[in-house]
Amino acid sequence: MRGYLFPSLWLLLGHASFCNGQDQAAWAVLNDSVGGRLHATRPFALPCFSLYNGNAVTVDETACSLIRDNYTTNSIHAESPSGYMMLQGEMCLGDPSDQCVLDNTIIPAREPAMGASCNQGSVPSYYIEVEGVSDINVALNFAREYQVPLVIKNSGHDYMTRNSQKGSLALWVHKLQSLVFHENFVPEGCTGNLNVGRAVTVGTGVSTNDIHNFAQKHESTFIGGYSPTVAASGGWVLGGGHSVLSPVYGLGADRVAEFKIVTPDGILRVANRCQHDDLFWALRGGGGGTFGIVLEATHRVEPSMPVAVANISLPSNVTAETSLQWIELMARQSLAWGKQGWGGHAGGLYLTYMNPVPPVANSTDGGVAARNSMRAATEFALSIGGASDVQVLPNFLDVWNKYVLPGALTTAGVTRILATRLIPRRLFEDESGIAKLMDFMETAQTLGFDPRNFYCPVDTPFVADSATKSRAGNGTKPATSVQPAWYNSLWDVSTSLTIAWNASYAERLQSMTAITKATILAEELTGADGGTYPNEANPFTPNWRESWWGDNYEALVKIKRKYDPEGLLKCWKCVGFDDEDTSTDRYSCQGKLQQDINRSLADFVS
Repeated sequence: MRGYLFPSLWLLLGHASFCNGQDQAAWAVLNDSVGGRLHATRPFALPCFSLYNGNAVTVDETACSLIRDNYTTNSIHAESPSGYMMLQGEMCLGDPSDQCVLDNTIIPAREPAMGASCNQGSVPSYYIEVEGVSDINVALNFAREYQVPLVIKNSGHDYMTRNSQKGSLALWVHKLQSLVFHENFVPEGCTGNLNVGRAVTVGTGVSTNDIHNFAQKHESTFIGGYSPTVAASGGWVLGGGHSVLSPVYGLGADRVAEFKIVTPDGILRVANRCQHDDLFWALRGGGGGTFGIVLEATHRVEPSMPVAVANISLPSNVTAETSLQWIELMARQSLAWGKQGWGGHAGGLYLTYMNPVPPVANSTDGGVAARNSMRAATEFALSIGGASDVQVLPNFLDVWNKYVLPGALTTAGVTRILATRLIPRRLFEDESGIAKLMDFMETAQTLGFDPRNFYCPVDTPFVADSATKSRAGNGTKPATSVQPAWYNSLWDVSTSLTIAWNASYAERLQSMTAITKATILAEELTGADGGTYPNEANPFTPNWRESWWGDNYEALVKIKRKYDPEGLLKCWKCVGFDDEDTSTDRYSCQGKLQQDINRSLADFVS
């Protein structure tokens, strides 16, 4: 599943629709310049098809069997340059005929129908397997000379379609796998009094699972995302990076101490508090795919500590009404839970929370304090035949292996669109706020969202120490560039829709319009003091700049123009994206839907 070697490039030349002026000789020079690591990118499921872009190809039975058996397995997608966790990364959303996907309603996935064609979709035409700075500079120069769109591809985790683009050249950074532990890390160019303590320097391609295991070997705890295959030094931290431990220890953007990055002007830079501090600020929340190509990042880690876990579930056959009652109970308890240090994931049929704060994560009381803290949720679940497991484990790696990994290994191979909204603390403080929150849930239900599928990361830096909420040295802007609502919110409510692999354009438009209506309703619920996590946003959000970055956006654009004056790195609704680009061929896979959604919403927002 690694990809297809250079001779296959010529088969794709006709599909690089934005590659102007280059010929086979230019591509051959590029390939030589990167040591033969330029490859044609074939769609992930191609081995199962007998037609590729309308031309006859040979089915690879062995590779196809592997793909069908593991179509929803995260790791097989993460290790492939053409693997995307969410199918919207590889299909053309605006053209259902332009895709190469399998029927994911059953595993093994069904074989394609006779005569079905695997089409390129949004999968980049080519990729370079990046090993170092020289590869990146060669690609930047090539893109500049021939006007080839560039995208940055890592493990394939992207709801937003930013790590793929039709007709593009991808920089596949997943092979950057370095890991170094520091007992006392001083950012480069800083003096010793800016020692940040324990830290790990992590290559851009290293998975969260590998970091957790590495950190525990050094008796440390990494504050990372919820999926084992997320590459923490890539888009996760660049977009802000929430964690189940963020309520106590802050976001990934709060904790990162340094980046090594090649900016689009071709310069290798170290960005931290002491040099290129404007770029450092932008990288701490401004999003991936636009400011440069990160080689590695250094993250602060905590000592290993006991962690309390609450894993409480309702029976799977409960009614929607019961699920709403459960959501209301969690809403009423969440302010107290937040103050105690609990964070995790709340669902319409469950909650899985973690807490590292010693009064609750008490390893000497047999879990009594943790169970008392979660008593209301436990009693509700048990009263209707549910289950409750509340205990204290010796370290976070044990929590990870028992409660996170089992449910996070097979979430790939679907088209799942999210719409999230940070819910301010004030809505949890009185009856009026709780009533507004539940009214939103019930209204969302009328749009087709089942409360039993409710999902809400409770991962805001709610009780994190004041250092995570401090302002930059000159006092003129926040210490990070994330949406400021992160620091006064308690929930990050998510509504989601899964679109069928074979959905028609009309069905896709209907789904996207519904989730955009839910996005607007959530904005009305929170008002201006809410916001959205750009890594888990609705890609068709109307007022995306304000929603995703708030007052930070204008400063981010200025920094983008400073380090990328030619606009070499552009992606869908990234910092620097122009709304006029929506109607261009470059973004045709998203743009057609955006325009039709806008028309569909005309009456809804009037």
